[in-house]
Order: sequence, then C-alpha cells, then structure tokens
Amino acid sequence: MLAAASVEDCFYIAIEAARIARKYSTPVFILSDTSLATRIEAFDEPDLSKLMVDPKPDLTPREGGFKPYDLERITQHIPPGARILDGKYPLIGGLEHDEMGHPTGSPKLHMAMTAKRRNKLRKLAEEIPVPEVYGDQEGDTLLVGWGSTYGPIHDAVKMGREHGEKIGAIHLRHVHPLPNGLEKIFANFKRVVTVEMNDQGVYGFGQLATILRARYCEPKIQSVTKTDGLTFRVKEILQGVFPGKFVSVRGYSPNRPVSGNGEQDVEVARTESIAQGVG
Repeated sequence: MLAAASVEDCFYIAIEAARIARKYSTPVFILSDTSLATRIEAFDEPDLSKLMVDPKPDLTPREGGFKPYDLERITQHIPPGARILDGKYPLIGGLEHDEMGHPTGSPKLHMAMTAKRRNKLRKLAEEIPVPEVYGDQEGDTLLVGWGSTYGPIHDAVKMGREHGEKIGAIHLRHVHPLPNGLEKIFANFKRVVTVEMNDQGVYGFGQLATILRARYCEPKIQSVTKTDGLTFRVKEILQGVFPGKFVSVRGYSPNRPVSGNGEQDVEVARTESIAQGVG
C-alpha cells in the first residue's frame, strides 16, 4: 500500500508500485485523494532514459523442474510462451495451490503458502527506506502524515519551530508494510501525533494512529483528525497539536474554533450547514 505525497510523487510512486509488483509478485495499491487529483503543480521533467525498463519479456527456455510458487523463494512467473524443457508447465489460477500452481486442499500446504506470502512482505519491509525526519531530530513532538497532508505538516513544523517548539515530522510513503526502524525515530520524541483527514474512530484515534499503536504498542501515539472534506490548514494542525498555544497564528479566526482532536466546533459547523442550506 503506497501513498503519494504530491503531484510529482504521483508519477514516481506508480513506478515504485510496478517495481514492487514485479519483484515480489504481489498486488500493490496506490492511495490518492481529491486534493492531489485537482492540484496543479510544476515539477522537473523526469529523465525517462534512466527510469524506463525494457518491457521485452525474457523467453529464454527454462530448465526442467521450474516451480513458480517454490516455497523457498519469492514467486517468479515466466512469460507466456517461454519453453520449459521437460514439458511440465505450471498453472495459474485463483485457488490455493501447490508449487506448480495445481489447486490443493491440503491444510499443511495452505499454511506453508500463507507463511510464504507473509514472509515476502517482511522482506519488502527490510528494503523500504526509513523516511527522513524534517525539523528537529529529537524533541517533544513528532508529526506523522501520509498523502496530501505533506505540505501543511511541513509548514506547521516550520512555524512551530519558529515559536520555540521542539518539533519534527516524517511522512510515510509506504503504508503497508511499514518500513523497519520507525520505532527508533519514535523513541526520540516525547509524543507522536498523526495528522489525518479521517474520523477519530470509536476509540479516539485516526486510522493511521490506530495502525501505529497496534504495530508498536506505543501509548504516546495520538492523532489530530478532521472530516470536513477540506485540506488541513497550518493553523488547524498547530491548534490541534498544541491546544490553546497557537491562538494567534497567521490566519487565525476566533469564529472558527478548533478542538483538541482537530474537529471544528460542532455548533459552528451546524450554523454553517444551515446557512448553506444543508439539511
């Protein structure tokens, strides 16, 4: 599961998705949102000569005994039309299968194939680069985001540091599996706050915060969320992360208070809904 951070990243993340899909023989999803889809953003023209991969399939004949679903290796298919010298060709289907792709109902083999799929995601996590920390490398607060929140989060860190806060940020491009080593970054901050454009959920945490709390069993992970469909403003992040401290930041309006979890005041939202004719 990958998430683009900018319009430019939408181009490069598609290449990354294809690379992972080919290398690990696994489905890859790219997360985007309306903010990225409707944004105009200039970036340097990609150097296609360095990015393009030769699409010509390798039809070199394979030796006998070829197993695309070998339990000891990452799945590697061969292009249709490639010869297998012993004449034993594998099957490709949607059912649980053995190492040659033949459907099977063996509980033991099903467990082995499930472990194989799990382990290749663990292997993928080992090669994913750990995101760089923007701002303070250690301190009181670490902001964590993904997707189009990249810009507002970084601006919030910059403004927070200008006001004396020890604050940094990381942005996750690989959402699942998560890169190894995040726990070492978290250890350098007193609290970790995810900034998310989704609901805080039944238990009071955004979706990413819920995942990170489950993954690392770390109670200092919190979240600032909102569900009004609008992109985060810097003031909303700062007021959500530091309740009561940034009431005078640029653009602040006392008529639009923001609560500690990043949601607009309910009464203000209700008033705006009535004014706009929303039932």
